[in-house]
Amino acid sequence: MKRLYSLLTVLILALAIFGCETNKTRIAEGAGIGGAVGALAGGIIGHQSGSGVGGALIGGAVGAGAGALVGAQINKPSAQASQSAPAVQATPLTIQQIVDLTRQGATGDDIIAKIKATNSKYSLTPDDLNYLKKQGVSQRVIEAMQAVK
Repeated sequence: MKRLYSLLTVLILALAIFGCETNKTRIAEGAGIGGAVGALAGGIIGHQSGSGVGGALIGGAVGAGAGALVGAQINKPSAQASQSAPAVQATPLTIQQIVDLTRQGATGDDIIAKIKATNSKYSLTPDDLNYLKKQGVSQRVIEAMQAVK
């Protein structure tokens, strides 16, 4: 009897420890922990009434169900959030993206802020300068592009 109870406890704990990592909630962990606690409590209560194994099985099932319900409500932190890696920098803006922002009506201040925020650097050729001017990019933005190297 104790062997069955021990096996059940080990299985429930294994489920809690090795739950599916791709699951976005903590259902497996909740079920495992709830099942273990329920089996323990059910075994103790069942032992008092003469049926420890039956109490442990019923308590484990009820605890696993309740734990799964609670675990379903708790979201796991994403793998990226749990790593302490530095923040990923934004991709530098291309000349074409600056032209597109201009066409979309972004202000010069907004475009310059994006150039700085993305740490964009430019080596503008005379052809690049002509293209930017023909596309309506403001002189202030062009000067900001030339200033960051």
